Amino acid sequence: MPDTLDIPFSYYTACVIVCVLILESVNKFHKSWAIPALAIYATTIIWYFTEVFYTPERLVIFDSSILDQGFYQVIIFLVTFRLCLPSITNALTKRVYLKNLSETSHRFSLSPEQLLKIFLIIWLILLVYGISQLNWDVWQALFPRGGRWAPRLWSRGGVGQGFDFVTSALGYIYALICAMFGILIFFQKKLEPRIINFLVICISWPAFYLSGTRNSFLAVAMPAYFTYLIISKQKWAAKLIVSIISFAVINYLFLIVIALRNTGIDAYFEGDAVISEEIKHQGLNMFEELCFINTFYENGKLSLQYGMDYVAEALNIIPRFLLPDKPLIGYEYNLLRNPESGIQATISAGFVGRGVLNFGSWFGPIFVSLIMSVWSGFLARLWIQRESILRLSLFLVGLGITPNLGRDITLLVLWPIVFGYFIIMYLEKMERRSQSSRLNKPRKSSYL
Repeated sequence: MPDTLDIPFSYYTACVIVCVLILESVNKFHKSWAIPALAIYATTIIWYFTEVFYTPERLVIFDSSILDQGFYQVIIFLVTFRLCLPSITNALTKRVYLKNLSETSHRFSLSPEQLLKIFLIIWLILLVYGISQLNWDVWQALFPRGGRWAPRLWSRGGVGQGFDFVTSALGYIYALICAMFGILIFFQKKLEPRIINFLVICISWPAFYLSGTRNSFLAVAMPAYFTYLIISKQKWAAKLIVSIISFAVINYLFLIVIALRNTGIDAYFEGDAVISEEIKHQGLNMFEELCFINTFYENGKLSLQYGMDYVAEALNIIPRFLLPDKPLIGYEYNLLRNPESGIQATISAGFVGRGVLNFGSWFGPIFVSLIMSVWSGFLARLWIQRESILRLSLFLVGLGITPNLGRDITLLVLWPIVFGYFIIMYLEKMERRSQSSRLNKPRKSSYL
């Protein structure tokens, strides 16, 4: 086994292609698909380009042909995604262009202050219910200790005894509302609502960080970061400085999470935790998983799923007590990756890897590119409708969770958008009714 990684030429080719695509999107920033495309390119870089220099020791076990094949699959995804994106976006946004933004965008008139009140009410109702299921332990609900296995809001250790699907739904809505707080604070013009907005962020966000799951915290915090990048009128130089500082802080906080997520944050404040430079972020191994998938195919140990993983994802909405034979996601691959311990959890195969599992080495990346093009087209539609603060907020939430899709294209990531879309539709419907009643209200006549 070689001590150093021999980086294949296909990696450098992929780097050149993704850089060209990024520069093109920046140059075409006026296009509705440009920002979603940049998010997809960034997601691809995070999950498939960093391992070569961040954890090369994990890749030296693979033959050079396997490494080469993996990067060519990434190239196929990038090129196909770029080719499909404009036409799919046009199909999803055509009606919006024809109407010159939807009627909802023009009619919706609730202010950021009014939206904050609505979301505060929803948040308080959910929070009170969650605290009640934790035996009214307010401190444990807001600042959970004990690591990721300790009872906390919306976990099986806290709520959901026998009704896990209800618990999960409430948890996704709660996360969506908390993400909305991070977005709305940039739109508050009055001091009092801004202070309230800031305080509720300080109260609600720590629980996501202390839970020990980095993706849940990023899903809440990243929309606020993207709001700052897109909405703020600061110069890009200032935004770059803020981004670098934020990355350094988040990087250190996540190293603490890695070191203490099984024991809890108390060890850090007690001085028992050592955060060394040797600690690395775990879970950034989607290219490694892609190499494992290609190796298993080459050895004849893995068979095509023919889309059954995506069917299993679609059926995930049905509670298992209603569908006991609900298919498991990636069962065969999980068993190959854990031959001794068996299947304990679904292994993230990466969005390219999952496509390869289901549709093969070459058509798999093409299929995934179609899915991600549809996702980008949906975000582009929301971006076109950005005159509505609600639809702009949902766009920013979608942009924030896009990196999480890099591990797997799953409803577990997309549920906040699904629930958010229905909440927005309901609020817009109520607003239309309110405006209609005001317009149709008879005026008193005055006589001379």
